[in-house]
Amino acid sequence: MRPLLSALLICLCHAACAADWLTVASDAQRRVELDRASILPSDAGSKVAWGRIVLSDEQAKIYGYRSVRALNRYDCRSHSFMIVKRVYLSDDERTMREDRIDATSPSAVKTGTIDDRFFNEVCKPASATDLRKVAKQAVEQMARAELEDKPSLRRANIRLAKEEVAEKPASEAKGSLSAAPGASSPRNSAEEAPALPRRVTREEIPPPAPLVVPPRARDPAIIRRSTPSRTNSVNPALAAAIAAARSSTTPHSSHDLHWSYEGENGPANWDKLDPQFATCARGTRQSPIDIRDGIKVDQEAIQFDYKPSMFRIVDNGHTIQITYGQGSRLSVMGRSYDLVQMHFHHPAEERIDGKSFEMVAHLVHRDSEGRLAVLAVLFEVGASNPLIQTLWNNLPLEKNEEYAPRVSIQIADLLPEKRAYFSYMGSLTTPPCSEGVLWLVLKQPVQLSAEQLNVFSRFYPNNARPIQPASGRVIKESR
Repeated sequence: MRPLLSALLICLCHAACAADWLTVASDAQRRVELDRASILPSDAGSKVAWGRIVLSDEQAKIYGYRSVRALNRYDCRSHSFMIVKRVYLSDDERTMREDRIDATSPSAVKTGTIDDRFFNEVCKPASATDLRKVAKQAVEQMARAELEDKPSLRRANIRLAKEEVAEKPASEAKGSLSAAPGASSPRNSAEEAPALPRRVTREEIPPPAPLVVPPRARDPAIIRRSTPSRTNSVNPALAAAIAAARSSTTPHSSHDLHWSYEGENGPANWDKLDPQFATCARGTRQSPIDIRDGIKVDQEAIQFDYKPSMFRIVDNGHTIQITYGQGSRLSVMGRSYDLVQMHFHHPAEERIDGKSFEMVAHLVHRDSEGRLAVLAVLFEVGASNPLIQTLWNNLPLEKNEEYAPRVSIQIADLLPEKRAYFSYMGSLTTPPCSEGVLWLVLKQPVQLSAEQLNVFSRFYPNNARPIQPASGRVIKESR
């Protein structure tokens, strides 16, 4: 995956990778386009591609950039996508800033949206030519494999694969959409197409299967007629490649599960939903915790360098998330961390000496080496909070539809007057529950009104992970 993404990033900066921009939506203020030349297979069943939004002259003056490009990864089986990176460009195509998106889970593609139009173009079924190309690659790989003990089987595999490809008429391939580019398709349709299967490597080719014909048979055509099933005499890896190439649809499976805070997909079962979530159950430094028995010391003050910025807001299905402009950071313990995003939990996930709070904002930061630091700002009911009200005024109307208001905020306005804090090492509080996260929990809560709290609770009455064992961790507390 990394080499593929690196190639796509290089293509953004070099004219050698000629773009093929397809307009999927436009109005007087913007034009939304997909670079069809950048579409490449990624992991099994997924593809990556660049898209962009080109602003009008008026909008460019307001936002300070001409276009924004986004590198997206599309899961063609589960009808979802994940933003990997955003790049903001000037009129002369100079990079003004880059945002790497710290997404922990994909977003569902909603039918009829621009995301759906992108998805349909990126994940449309392969053409007959594409299918033949994949099978041909598998044949070539098989020809290079050293099947020394069964040379006749190797020849039979190669010939049979060629005949499989030749027999498939072009009319069977679903290589084009019946609707115009950008048309939507039903969310649960069986017509959701996977990416082409990856090429079979030599290391993955198992030893040859035993022949089921008399040893005297040497002609591959005889082998084919004598076997009850083609796949009985074909190398399993090659047979799987051909079967995948011939299939133009992939139904949803029981593994396409979405984690939640309640029910069978709730926190108690996160580790069972995906092998990558195993740390949620097996980790020894999980968050959140009940913060108590901290060692009172003179912790260095957190240095905040938060700048006013425009923002983007989205209801991602788990919380309300704010993406802030680049250039804001905090420094502590000899490291500097850039602010990536902010989101909310109700009730607050952290407790202090057993005390719970109404809500918490988690400000997620990352340093140049990829290490995370999360600043937790606790809320209690009281006076109205101006910054929270600005965010709530601009809540999106649909899940997974990001909105960029024409208003700036200063994230520092969210911080309490006193900046004393608790610090400990923990984890993400959502799957995959990765550990090694520096937690900075401000001791003094800030206020928001009951009305503001009720607004968020209508979206998420409970999106807090239960308290995790402290497991003897060192907790430091500012005196």
